[in-house]
Amino acid sequence: MQQRFAGAAGLAHFSEAVRGSLVDQVLRAPAPERFRADLVDVSVGGVALVSAEVGPLQSRRDDDGAAAGSVFLLLAQRGTGSITHRGGTEAIGPHRLVVVPAGEGFAVDYPGPASLLFVALPAAHVTARCPALDGPVRAVPLQRAARAVAGQLPYVLSAALDAQGSETEDLAGLLESVLHLVLRGALGDLAGDPLVALRLAAERTAERHLDDPALSVAWLARQLSVSVRQLHRAFTTGGATPGEHLRRQRLQACARVLAESPGTGVADLASRFGFASASHLGARFRAVYGETPGSWRARHAADRHRSVC
Repeated sequence: MQQRFAGAAGLAHFSEAVRGSLVDQVLRAPAPERFRADLVDVSVGGVALVSAEVGPLQSRRDDDGAAAGSVFLLLAQRGTGSITHRGGTEAIGPHRLVVVPAGEGFAVDYPGPASLLFVALPAAHVTARCPALDGPVRAVPLQRAARAVAGQLPYVLSAALDAQGSETEDLAGLLESVLHLVLRGALGDLAGDPLVALRLAAERTAERHLDDPALSVAWLARQLSVSVRQLHRAFTTGGATPGEHLRRQRLQACARVLAESPGTGVADLASRFGFASASHLGARFRAVYGETPGSWRARHAADRHRSVC
C-alpha cells in the first residue's frame, strides 16, 4: 500500500498508518501545517516492510509490556536522527541498524528530512529465528558486507508490491536470507549462537512475568517452545541455572518494591512474587542481602527521609 500525507490532518492520518504498520506512538512535527510524508508498506511472508519519507519529525512511545514479543528494525536510508531509550541516546543514520522491541519505550528525533526503512517482525518470527532481538533498544553499526546486503531491502519491498503467487514465495525466501545475513553481521554471536539467544529470550520473558504465579522453569520452556532440558543447556552460557536466575530476579524485585513502596507488606510480596510464605521470603532475603526484609525497608526509608531533609 502506498500513501501520501500533507499538513496537520495528514500528520494525524500518518500517525494512524504508522500505528497500524509498526507500533502505537505519538508523532509530532515542528511545523504541522508544512508536514509532508510518503508511506509504503507491504507484507512478505508475515514480515512487514515499511518505507517512509518524512520531514522533521519527533516520535515518542512509553513502555508497553502488552506489546512485548514483536520487534521492528530501523534502517535509515537518508538523513540522520537520534533515539533515546532507557539505556541512553544513540545515533540513527545510514549504515546503522536500530533494533526496537515493541514493548520498549523510546523518543526519536529527526531534525531534517529522512528516508527510513522499517522491518516489522512478529513475535512468532522473533522467537523462532532470533529471540536475542527481544532485548533492550540498541543501535549497532553495519559493516560493509551487511550494508551491501541491507541495500537489497528497498528492492524487495518494491518488488513485493506487485508480486503474485510463486513470486511472493520467492521474495519471502530472499527476505529471510537478507535478514539473516544483516542480523548476523550486525549482532554477531548474539544472533548466531542459538543457546545465548535462547537464554536472553528466557531472561527477557521472565523479567516481564516476575509477579506471575505461573512463572517457573517449566512455564518458561513452554512459552519459548523448547524443552526444559534445552532451557537448562541455554543457561549454561550465563553461569546460573534457570531456577537460580528466577529466584535471584524475584528477590531483586522484592528488594526494589521494599525500597520504593515501604507500605507493602512482606506477606503480600511473598504472595506476589511466588514465595511459599513470608518466612520463606525472609529466609531467602537474609541469605542474599544479609538482613531481613523489614530492616531493608526501614533502612531505605531512613535514607529517603535524610535525602528530603
